[in-house]
Amino acid sequence: QVGDGLHQIISSKDGSAGDSAAMPTAVADKHVFWVDSGQPFCCINAHATHEYRQVCWEFKHPPRHSDAEVKELFEHAVYSTDVGTALLFENAYCRVWDFFLEPGAGDLGTPHHHVLDYCFVYVAAGRLLGSHHDGTPGLFDSVNEDNDVTWFDIPDSAATDVTYAHGGKNGYDDRPMREYLVELK
Repeated sequence: QVGDGLHQIISSKDGSAGDSAAMPTAVADKHVFWVDSGQPFCCINAHATHEYRQVCWEFKHPPRHSDAEVKELFEHAVYSTDVGTALLFENAYCRVWDFFLEPGAGDLGTPHHHVLDYCFVYVAAGRLLGSHHDGTPGLFDSVNEDNDVTWFDIPDSAATDVTYAHGGKNGYDDRPMREYLVELK
């Protein structure tokens, strides 16, 4: 969910409201919810004056890693595996992070460690400066537009490989940086 909104969930297979449809409901920015496989789902923007955006994922395969394997990857990581500013959702398939930095904010000297495949979904134009795990600047300078999506494959050996750890800082001094980061388990 990007921005506050009002939506109505249609839950019958034919798309009609049916008995299980809820009345329009307020939904807050950063709200994450899960729909199980085979469960009918349709979300309608029910607000009369403005639209909001939702980012939807469909998982076509079971998780690559078991819960025990994910736990082991996290335990063996050299640096923190908190890869965003706030963990919004987690289940057996994924972790969803909000990644928000005020203008110029961030810390190139405090690395986090990527041990799972992940994707950035940019919900505003932004620039992220990256440092090497030891705080040396210049690892990357990523400039992205609203709606850009970036995918990263992470090998199983990443937990003990510091090349998959880095620090980050908002590269703009005049605007915040906002994206969602989704890690696949």
